[in-house]
Amino acid sequence: MELLDYYCFNNLTQSEKEELINTSKKIILPSEYILYYVGDVCNDVLFLKNGTVRIYIQPNEIGSEEMTLYELEAGGQCVVNLFSTITSNPTIANAKTITPIEGWLVPQKTIKWLINNSESFRDFKIDIVGKRMNALVHLLSDVKFSNIEQQLLNWLYVQGLSIIKITHEKIATTIGVTRETVSRNLKKLEQKGYITLGRGMIAVN
Repeated sequence: MELLDYYCFNNLTQSEKEELINTSKKIILPSEYILYYVGDVCNDVLFLKNGTVRIYIQPNEIGSEEMTLYELEAGGQCVVNLFSTITSNPTIANAKTITPIEGWLVPQKTIKWLINNSESFRDFKIDIVGKRMNALVHLLSDVKFSNIEQQLLNWLYVQGLSIIKITHEKIATTIGVTRETVSRNLKKLEQKGYITLGRGMIAVN
C-alpha cells in the first residue's frame, strides 16, 4: 500500500494530498527498533506500509512482565502515537518494531494542518482518538485485573478493529493468562453479546 491508500485520506482534496506527500518522510527501520519510550513526546505520526510494531507497557516492579496493548499492522493507526503528536503530551506506552518496517512519518505540522483544513480527516481522527484512548486509559488503569472478562474486553477494544484475526493462544501469551482462561471468558463475552467468535477471529460488536 501507499500513503494515500490509507482510508482516512480518501476524501482529501488534491491540494491536501500534495501537502501530505510533500511533507511526509519515508522510513525503513530494522526489527527491535524503539520508536518511543513511555514519557516521550511524538513529533510525527507513523503510517505503516509493511511490518509490525508492538505497543506495550512495562511495570515498574522488578520481575513484572511487559504487557502488550496491541500490535500495529499496515493500514492501522497507533492512537498512542497519534494522541501524543496532536496534543504534544507524553506517550503512555512504549513502541518497538517486531519486524523490519517501512512506512512514512507525517509531521505534527501537517497532521494539525489536515485537522484544521480537512473536515473528513478531522472527524475521522477525533473519532478514533476519542474511542481508542478512552479504552486504552481504562486498560492502563486496570493492569492488575480481578475480572478477566473486563481485561479481555478492554484489550479487544484497544485494538481499534471490528474484526481481530488472532488465536486464543496468542491472546493468552499477550496478556499473561492460560489459553483455557481466555477461551472460557471469551465465550462468556460472546454469550453477553459483546463479541462474536469465529475460527481464528473475533468480531467486536
